[in-house]
Amino acid sequence: MDLWPKGSAAVFFLLVLFKFSEAQNLCSLPNNVPLILIPENNNIGDIVTTLNAEDGVMAIITSQDPEGFFSISGYDIIAETVLDYETFDPNKPHEVNIECTKADSPPNTLNLKIALEDINDNPPVFEKSQYTLNVNELSKVDTSVGLITAMDPDKDDRLYYQLDSPEGEFNLEANFNPNILVKKHLDYDKVKEVTMILYVQDTLIGSEAEVSHTASTTIVVNIIDIDNRPPWFQPCTETEVGTSIICLMSGYNGKVNAKELVPGPLTLEPGPLMAIDGDKGRNDPIHYTFLGGNDGGIFQIDTDTGSITMREPVETGTIVLSVMAYQRENADQFATTTVILKVVDSSKFPPKFVKSSYEGFISEDAGVDSLVLESKTSNRALRVQATDDDFSNGYNPNLRFEIVDGTDFSITAEGFILMLKAVSPGTVNLEMRVVDTTNDESSTASLSVEVTPGVPTTTPATTITTSSIITTESTANTKLTEITSQPDITSTTHPSTGGQQVKMGEFSSGDMAAVGASLAVVIVLCLVCIGLMVHRIKGHNADWKKLSEASVFQSKLGGGSGGPKEGVQYSNEGFQLDDDSGSVNGKLAADLENKLESGLKPQQRQKMMTPSAVLLSPSSPQADSSSLAETIDSEKEVKPILTKERRSEEGYKAVWFKQDIDPNTKEEVVIIPNTGEADGDHEEEDDSEGENRPDVDSGDEEGVSSDL
Repeated sequence: MDLWPKGSAAVFFLLVLFKFSEAQNLCSLPNNVPLILIPENNNIGDIVTTLNAEDGVMAIITSQDPEGFFSISGYDIIAETVLDYETFDPNKPHEVNIECTKADSPPNTLNLKIALEDINDNPPVFEKSQYTLNVNELSKVDTSVGLITAMDPDKDDRLYYQLDSPEGEFNLEANFNPNILVKKHLDYDKVKEVTMILYVQDTLIGSEAEVSHTASTTIVVNIIDIDNRPPWFQPCTETEVGTSIICLMSGYNGKVNAKELVPGPLTLEPGPLMAIDGDKGRNDPIHYTFLGGNDGGIFQIDTDTGSITMREPVETGTIVLSVMAYQRENADQFATTTVILKVVDSSKFPPKFVKSSYEGFISEDAGVDSLVLESKTSNRALRVQATDDDFSNGYNPNLRFEIVDGTDFSITAEGFILMLKAVSPGTVNLEMRVVDTTNDESSTASLSVEVTPGVPTTTPATTITTSSIITTESTANTKLTEITSQPDITSTTHPSTGGQQVKMGEFSSGDMAAVGASLAVVIVLCLVCIGLMVHRIKGHNADWKKLSEASVFQSKLGGGSGGPKEGVQYSNEGFQLDDDSGSVNGKLAADLENKLESGLKPQQRQKMMTPSAVLLSPSSPQADSSSLAETIDSEKEVKPILTKERRSEEGYKAVWFKQDIDPNTKEEVVIIPNTGEADGDHEEEDDSEGENRPDVDSGDEEGVSSDL
């Protein structure tokens, strides 16, 4: 049976539904959104949200998860702590349960979910402050070395990277992918490690974002030495060839005494036989063996150390051993060298200096190659001396002097000290060494050279004749060496071998060349003057010779002392009027007349009346020359000419007449000769003009000739 009438039940249901709807609407969330999103890093007391409620409604927080994060004041939900996204689980937001009540109304509840919004408030972080990576040398470009990443608490941030490599040996695959790659040729011998800085940023590099955070870390990359080089004999000189490095070594040298067994390892130069791994970072063990030259097994080599020892003595000669060094774990890596052993005669004593120390003096302005002196007040050159007790007289001809260190001075083979370049005033301390070149035994002595200012130590040149070492007696039974030279004379000399004669002076080669050139000019001038004098003397001799011959010819024509024939005169006027420049003209005739008058006797001067060939009559000595010429022309026509024919004898000349002349007649003929100079200068002109003269008829050239 129904307790409620149907109509009453419907009214009651509607009443209950109204009350429920009223309770549901006592409070609500904004926009009825049950999830509230707030930014992290809020301030305490910030309002998270405000509820919508009717007047008279009371709201309280019944529960929250986690507790204590929020409170309610009126209808405001307030943050009671600073919220951090990095500590917040995005899959589980904060949950707050709120109950709203009102009198005569049933309460209603709200479930509020609060989520945090992540903001860029944290920098990225590397796990370590320094990372160490390894990579083999000679690795190919773009070989990966390692991947190093950073972490950002701001989970939504994207990170960007940048690598700072000093020489660009490495770089990143991309700015957002920090995979480190090889970018250059790596050589352990050049670079053993590379230190780099890796930077990270939570915004795009180069962007203008308001908030940006960075971090960095250090990366050390070790270059690993690989087994790519053979052993290197020591000492050696490293040389780069392309991208490879080789080590050059010329071999080892040593000496052994003939017919003696040397105990222990042999002493070698430039050092003991030793090889190291060319890959210094690996230093693999090295073994040694002979390849050749050890015929008969005279020598043996230690496999591990490379020391060479003797098994039996040797006689003489030079021994060449070939040695190979190889890696114990990899025999394909090997190298070879030679050991040259010189067999020498045994020596009990090395050469030694007479004194353990020497002192010398030289002026700073003495000049290059000047000798060091024994004292400031002496002009005697300092000479170092050495002896060898292996020789009975102390004289070893195979000694060599040298300066161990220093380039300012040098020692000659005779032991003199030379200054090689200008040295400032002061004291120069040197070490000298004397070496026996047959067995390389040596000893040393000290040398102190005081360079004084302003006082030259050189004197005019002198000659020193020395041998390498000249021995004299010593009170200590030691044979000393002395220099054979003039006392108190300093000689400037250049280094020379023993026993040589050295001449030096203060004159340079340029000075001597200038003197030689001047002397040559003087000699040439003297030769020219002598030539001119000889030429003049020769010309005068020719003139006198011609005068003598003319006198003889005159006596023959005149018939002795009878004198000239009466009434006859021959004048060679046609010859005077000849155009031949070489003929005797008026000026030359006057010169010759003076010579004849000065050189002939008084009776001969009376016969020389004219410069022409003349025939005079004794009865008419004062006859006029013109009237005499007319008389001669009327009686006998005479025209002398010069012939073209000449003999090779000096001073010869032929004269031809129109008609024959009897030499027995007492007619006098005087011949005036040409000078030798004029005769020689115009010889060719006389010949050529004689050919063209119209007065000469080949058919009329008859008569006698006279040789001058």
